[in-house]
Amino acid sequence: MSLIENAYDSFAESLSDVERAKGDHSRWKFAVLNLVHAVELVLKQKLSDEHPLLIWQDVDRPGRNTVSLERSIDRLIAAGISLEDEDTRAIRLAVKWRNNITHYEVDLIAPEVRENYLLIFEFLDKFHEEHFEGSLSEHIPETHVQTAMDLVESFKREFITFRGRPMHRRWARKLVAAQRVHSLYLDGVEYPRLRWGREHVWEQDWMDGKIPSRYCRDCGAELDEYHGPGCVLEECPRQGGQLFGCECDWDASELWALDADEWETEGEPSADGE
Repeated sequence: MSLIENAYDSFAESLSDVERAKGDHSRWKFAVLNLVHAVELVLKQKLSDEHPLLIWQDVDRPGRNTVSLERSIDRLIAAGISLEDEDTRAIRLAVKWRNNITHYEVDLIAPEVRENYLLIFEFLDKFHEEHFEGSLSEHIPETHVQTAMDLVESFKREFITFRGRPMHRRWARKLVAAQRVHSLYLDGVEYPRLRWGREHVWEQDWMDGKIPSRYCRDCGAELDEYHGPGCVLEECPRQGGQLFGCECDWDASELWALDADEWETEGEPSADGE
């Protein structure tokens, strides 16, 4: 079975998990894992089409480890495959969610998982249409075609362009609400949050003078804004390193509440992010 055929199987299994998630929200994690696997295989198939050696981590030692999902971005660009910023963000989002599910003990909030699933699904659907024959729906069992069509319509209906990138309406509001949370507390001790661009990591020698982009590539925070809830680039204000998954036993905070299913908002941002 070829890489692309395996990808279609993983995609079909992911759609099956989406259908089962309607009655069992725990199925969303399997839906994401199978979808990310489909993305990885599709990208590797494209690399293999350009040159069979490109799918290997070490092109001088083929047959051992295949290239990682994130590394595939550089390989695709080097092979002359055009990737837009939103494409690379989608691939990194896929990596993030696979790592979150595989390596961390996280409480998966069904609406949040679904929103990110839609973003990754949209990338896979678009990339396949641009680089392979036919649509994805032509390569899955008939029983799952309606689910795939529903996902396409959901993306069109639920996502807006926010700061030049597709973002779910709920996430855009959460990012705005996160600006109200200036500090985190542990046993009553205050630790001011670090805004995007002010993280200590930028001062490290190994960063080699790199500067932050205008917007955080994970959560969309603008320079000097606070990160959104769960952003993998937010720095722990107590110990440094990644806040997401850090071992600090933080006190209750509105920042964590923003990941809950219900929270109060003060209006919705416009499509241009203002």
